[in-house]
Amino acid sequence: MLKIILLLLPGVVSAEWNVNYPPPICAARGSDATIGCNFTYPQGQQVQKLLWCSMTSNHDKCYNKPYVYDSEANNNQSNFQYIGDKTSDCSLLISNINQTHSGDYKFRFITSEHSWTGNPGVNILVHDLRVSMSRSRENGSTIVGDSLNLTCTLKCGDLAEAQWFKNGDLIQQSDPVLTFSRVTAQDSGNYSCSLRNFKTTVSEEFTIYIEDVAGSPAVLIIVVSFFSLVFIAAAVMLISRKKVSKSMEEREEAQDSLYSTLQKTADAVYSTITN
Repeated sequence: MLKIILLLLPGVVSAEWNVNYPPPICAARGSDATIGCNFTYPQGQQVQKLLWCSMTSNHDKCYNKPYVYDSEANNNQSNFQYIGDKTSDCSLLISNINQTHSGDYKFRFITSEHSWTGNPGVNILVHDLRVSMSRSRENGSTIVGDSLNLTCTLKCGDLAEAQWFKNGDLIQQSDPVLTFSRVTAQDSGNYSCSLRNFKTTVSEEFTIYIEDVAGSPAVLIIVVSFFSLVFIAAAVMLISRKKVSKSMEEREEAQDSLYSTLQKTADAVYSTITN
């Protein structure tokens, strides 16, 4: 009988070696991002070393330094904290994350008999929060009575909630959409948003100006001009009426004078005839 003997040579691994990563992570600048991770290896082995590397400064299997986390080092970067263990949990916390932390990360661990780097790693995207506006009036300025929405957005993902600020003061609003059904002049100001409990993620300010049409200088000029025109028109009409009335009076006086003259002439003729 032919016997086949399989030898597990150094560098040859089985399906028992594995690292499970989460889907790509979308994070807001200034927040904390947790890479949830777990790993497996053959029973009977002891984990001796744990490593996390950034693929922007490392390559391939993370064989060489630098590492963002090294369980045997005392000078790990302050932003990176290992929150897992040495048995199965390889989770990593990145605090106060920023755009320089964007990229792919891989976990590597070394046991008493072998070492393993999990592929493909996890991708982290970091962006700033931004405020965008949609309004009922597509073109032109926003005026009193219009409706508009301010939305706190993150380029790489959706937000479940947010906190809002007006001129730096907190607004009691937790929805990522700030709704104004009918704006007033008092709604004008500088608006910003952040993740709840993370003011370090606050966005750039977005300024909205609500034009008060009833009290604007342009409207005041129009109103004054309108009443001035009405006054002028009324004055012209009054003067015209006075002229017409005077003309009629003069015409009536002329007619009365002519009638009187004709009456006197007729009386004189009649007197001559009868005598």
